[in-house]
Amino acid sequence: MTRPVVMASAGTYHLPFDRFSEWLERWHRRHPDVRLVVQHGPSRPVDGAENHVTLPYAQLLDLCRAADAVVLQGGAGGIMDMRAIGVVPVVVPRVPGGGEVVDNHQLVFTAEMARLGLLHRAVSESELAALLAAALDQRIVVRTHSQPPTPGVQTARVLIENGVDPTTVGTMLFRLGWSIWALLAARLRLRRSAQ
Repeated sequence: MTRPVVMASAGTYHLPFDRFSEWLERWHRRHPDVRLVVQHGPSRPVDGAENHVTLPYAQLLDLCRAADAVVLQGGAGGIMDMRAIGVVPVVVPRVPGGGEVVDNHQLVFTAEMARLGLLHRAVSESELAALLAAALDQRIVVRTHSQPPTPGVQTARVLIENGVDPTTVGTMLFRLGWSIWALLAARLRLRRSAQ
């Protein structure tokens, strides 16, 4: 019988996510029969796991494809990578206030992605343990062969199929460009004021 495999990644974001490492470490102590592979980035390594600061991207995806369960931090990039390879991950969002992240964007993003059925969200250590147990016992979906369309893609498809007034598209693109410019200008001002 082969050992179950859990692949976990705290991502490569520059701020440490030691709470993620601590939760996984305590869970792994109770489940030493599980092979736990962790990409911890700047976070502390997980005692008893196969630890990697970073993994080559292709190797990370291969490990995620082969794992019985995947646990991620709540960054959009990793979640979308899992979506692309048909993995439904367990996700622990970073929260502001403890030096994990600057705002609550991961809480908001993961709540919406969980609502859409694209991930399993754990905001407490007990939720993480319960979701890992359910994943390893195959009581929750950890793989998907078909990806449900995201609402934005569905809306774009309908607009393309029904045709769109070029004036409306031009106005939308102008507003989008203006919004991007305004965000970049605000970010530059914040950077300058921080110096």
